[in-house]
Amino acid sequence: MKSRSKNNDSTRTTYIQLDTKKCIACWECLAECKNNVIGRINLPWHKHSKFVNSNDCTGCLKCVNICEPGALTKISNTKPDNYSSNKSIELTYIVNIGLLFFAIAMSLSGFVIQLKYHMGHNSVLESNYSVLGIGYYNWTNIHKTSIIIISILMTYHFFMHWKWYKTLLIKKLASRNKLQMILSIVFILVAITGYIPWIINLSGGSDITRKSFIEIHDKIAILLFVLLTLHLATRLKWYITTLYKLKNKHST
Repeated sequence: MKSRSKNNDSTRTTYIQLDTKKCIACWECLAECKNNVIGRINLPWHKHSKFVNSNDCTGCLKCVNICEPGALTKISNTKPDNYSSNKSIELTYIVNIGLLFFAIAMSLSGFVIQLKYHMGHNSVLESNYSVLGIGYYNWTNIHKTSIIIISILMTYHFFMHWKWYKTLLIKKLASRNKLQMILSIVFILVAITGYIPWIINLSGGSDITRKSFIEIHDKIAILLFVLLTLHLATRLKWYITTLYKLKNKHST
């Protein structure tokens, strides 16, 4: 039998509490909740989620898991079956750590290739020159492998958060999440301009066209690195608190 709240509280259900000050009005929790427990206040000067049917909350914790700012949190004295929710948190964290690690590998190898091999050599590739004990071809292999893995992880990341992207576009809320949206677009451009030279090379296309795309790729990649740094700075607290939560869950 489902537990019931004593009243229809707009910031609390039997299982979940809402901190409206942390809510960024991305509305991803609305898209995730199948019981229509969550509504919203959407005034031009005042935006945040709220509970509109708190008595219908079943404690599935999907909204808590999807809320990256931490505005929605589980009430500690309730114990719904949250095995699948814990697995979802772990998977999300692993994907994000993977994205962070391979983004660093991709950026580092990209900068090394661009600065040490491409720039200032008048089109003469000094392939025998090594950086940190690693040669040109190994750096390119690291770069290509990182791009492939991060593309797979980003595809999965987009899939996991598709409802959030869809909600932002349908409800015209992208302006409230500019960094995430710009980062997503720039990543797609970097991926496209990175894969095209490979395709041109494999198909025997024009070397001038291939190098042109490489130049475009290199320049956009610098912007991507800046955006990733900003994104990491805004998400650092989430990485730390989520790791702390996962460690506590495994230790209990």
